[in-house]
Amino acid sequence: MRAAVDDINSDPNILPGKRLNLSVHDANFSGFLSIVDVLKYMEANMVAVIGPFSSRVAHVLSNVANELHVPFLSFLALDPTLSPLQYPYFIQTAPNDLYLMTAIAEMISYFSYREVIAIYTDSDQFRNSMYILSNKLWEKRCKLSYKIPLLEFSSPQDIHSVLANVRSMESRVVIVHTYAKTGLLVLETAKRLGMIKKRICLDCNHLVKNVLDATRFSSISPSDIQGVLTLRPHIPDSDKRQDFERKWKNLSNGSIGLNAYGLYAYDTVWMVAHALDKFFNEGGKISFSNYSRVKGTEGLNFEALGIFDGAMEENSCLPTYCK
Repeated sequence: MRAAVDDINSDPNILPGKRLNLSVHDANFSGFLSIVDVLKYMEANMVAVIGPFSSRVAHVLSNVANELHVPFLSFLALDPTLSPLQYPYFIQTAPNDLYLMTAIAEMISYFSYREVIAIYTDSDQFRNSMYILSNKLWEKRCKLSYKIPLLEFSSPQDIHSVLANVRSMESRVVIVHTYAKTGLLVLETAKRLGMIKKRICLDCNHLVKNVLDATRFSSISPSDIQGVLTLRPHIPDSDKRQDFERKWKNLSNGSIGLNAYGLYAYDTVWMVAHALDKFFNEGGKISFSNYSRVKGTEGLNFEALGIFDGAMEENSCLPTYCK
């Protein structure tokens, strides 16, 4: 994204006489911190936000976007239920999982498999994607026979337990739809259990391609992933793409490769720049109005918020039907 900002600011043909600034904040995968920090950033009158990178957070922050009329653009929050009708100011700048699940169903039908098993992370994006996949398979007269959820931060022991159960099932096709780190653990554990040679593993998150592209994730050799199929978005080759890939190799000193989502990140910044350029060319001027719908929040101090230390004990005492 910083490379895109540098290219935009050095290009006299876009935003002439103006400078695009990029402010980066890492919420460390915390949904709460993402909400707090976005509200703080909004005080600085931002014209666009790139992110969030989690669909769970996107569902919340899209309401902020709707209220403040600030566009949020994300190339990683790809939950297919993030509807542009409900969230007109939230824009997915990469193909969402509806297209991915449709392609997976087409592949399964083409090779005449009738039942598959899915292992997925139990969060908004992956859970909703499984619902889409189930419908797409039904349209092809196929069946998602088992859906096995994983915790967002599953331990190796959790994954081993899940795969040990999957190994006893009859389906030859296992679909993995999860985060990159968890997906790597799934593949490593499946290899140790001898499952990859006996089953076809469909990687729904372009994980294998990202592993091979980004060298810092190259703990798995190509021989370890024989029997794993992966899909990736098609990005047409072009002179601009080749120029940026050469530039990226110099910027990174070859320490990390460039995958599809790196290109989406780069293009997302350009998307903002082109939108602003068109806005200014049509006579638009940047201005902000005070948001007056919230009352009684003067002096709200987030640092004064307290964490209930006894929450786990109290929660365990609640009857299950109240949870």
